[in-house]
Amino acid sequence: MAALPLRETAREIRRRLVADERDLTVGGDGDLEYWSRVAAQSDGSIVEIGCGAGRILLSLNAAKRSLIGIDLDCEALSLAAERDARPVWECADGRRWRDTSVSASLVILGGDLISVITREADLRELFLTAAVHCAPDGQVGIDATRIDPQRLAEHLNGTWALDLEREDEEFGVVQRYSRLSADARLGSNVAALEIRHLAVAPGRTPTPLYPDRAPFPIRAWRSEEIRSIAEAVGLELVRVEADDRLRWLLRSTHE
Repeated sequence: MAALPLRETAREIRRRLVADERDLTVGGDGDLEYWSRVAAQSDGSIVEIGCGAGRILLSLNAAKRSLIGIDLDCEALSLAAERDARPVWECADGRRWRDTSVSASLVILGGDLISVITREADLRELFLTAAVHCAPDGQVGIDATRIDPQRLAEHLNGTWALDLEREDEEFGVVQRYSRLSADARLGSNVAALEIRHLAVAPGRTPTPLYPDRAPFPIRAWRSEEIRSIAEAVGLELVRVEADDRLRWLLRSTHE
């Protein structure tokens, strides 16, 4: 009988969360500055769906505003609350979360959240949550790495490749390797992604930083697919912020 994979300890989960945050900050093409700029255009409540440990929400200059972070990962929210207990951190499914008391001036869908939503029905529900919690004069913001479906298909070879290198305050130079594998069960334009982090020191063999995590699916969404799903639930695209990223601002048509 094959051995079951070991579950991550709380310490390992937190180290992974911090590593992912640092990857996103380096690879996010100035996403924290972008969100700060967008947030400064309004003065009401801010909701982030898929907030993780609060990387984006806590980077905003919004200490006097109502901040709500929603995520399925309760360990990530525990870390967020330790960093700052003032926002409301709610462990909930962003596809189904509803709070009739919340009318936000900005709803954030960032941190590559869109890429890890692989089913149209789930993306529709996520957008609906954003739409019904966005104030009439508010905005819903999307920011994610743009993944080209053709390039995704070309890289479904299961080969490890260096895709990011960064200076790390704990480990010096850290390299992130990833590989994509096909899985017919995942559906169209979806691949299984694996990630490894190595600490790289001159004259030494690269050292793995974290236990290998299970592969997880990502989807290469076409812009027209996302826009169609958004419009179907009452989100109208009002501004495209970048051509090389999926960085959009939308408004809700819900009353």
